[in-house]
Amino acid sequence: MALRIHFTARDLAHTRVTTGPDVMWELASSLHRLQAPRVAERYRPWLRHVRGRLDRTHLRGVVRLLTTLVPRRGDFPDFLTPPGSSGFGESLECVAATPAVRMRRELAAAFAAGRRPVPAWVRLLADGDREARRDLLTALAVYHRELLRPCLDEAREAVRGQRDVLGKHVLDGGLDQLLSSLSPSIRWTAPVLRADYPCEKELRLGGRGLTLVPSFFCCDSPVTFINPELPPVLVYPAAGQSSRPQAPQSLAAVLGRTRALAMRELLRPCSTTELARRVGVSAGTASRHAAALRKAGLITSTRQGPAVMHVATPLGRELAASG
Repeated sequence: MALRIHFTARDLAHTRVTTGPDVMWELASSLHRLQAPRVAERYRPWLRHVRGRLDRTHLRGVVRLLTTLVPRRGDFPDFLTPPGSSGFGESLECVAATPAVRMRRELAAAFAAGRRPVPAWVRLLADGDREARRDLLTALAVYHRELLRPCLDEAREAVRGQRDVLGKHVLDGGLDQLLSSLSPSIRWTAPVLRADYPCEKELRLGGRGLTLVPSFFCCDSPVTFINPELPPVLVYPAAGQSSRPQAPQSLAAVLGRTRALAMRELLRPCSTTELARRVGVSAGTASRHAAALRKAGLITSTRQGPAVMHVATPLGRELAASG
């Protein structure tokens, strides 16, 4: 089965690639990864972070509510991924401002034909219940802050790398080469872009152009809006995503494998929580490694609001480079 996107000459002129990850599409795709029985290696540090947080906090209820709307498979409402928003705050405002008629229509479509049961909370949301809408907005905000935001730096790197690759394709071979190199699941035979998809779907751009959205958390079929009248987007897996870092053997022999990984990761500033996610350990373990590296003069640590930020010192950079 395939999604077929039909281009005109005007559409080619108005095709663009997002400058960074779309946080709401990443949020939705991350919920898919969270429910998958098996995930790629690159997501495992994030999953360890999520599961550690779920074991210690109230976040299970947040995840349960959001996965009601974004199941492992099947449709989810378009209003969760508003187009054109510049960041999470603006996106959340767009979700909050979704007209009740549209929210009811999209929820009905997502739960149509008895494919899955409709929980009472979803019925309240569809009926315009203010408390149910507040619950949704709160769940999105908490999930973003506690579970998604720690990995957004990695998502930005993946999208930045994809943009660099696509830019080279445009310079070398124009839009034909760009559209032919997006993903193994996407094929370009002018004037139609075909993508693997859960169902047969035709999308005629009609001069509106297409926004390409490389995504860190999208790793299966590309995704687009259900409603063809919305601004056309294609969310697809960002190629060349980084795998978990490996500690150089010489550095690991001196510091130990995990601490060597932490040292290499701290060539870029990050918080204790982010360090834990990058290295694949608990926050407490990351804090102990950071303390040992700081005592040795290899990193510095400064408090920025509620977070403690760490970064390698010149001595630490020299040691990491020599490893």
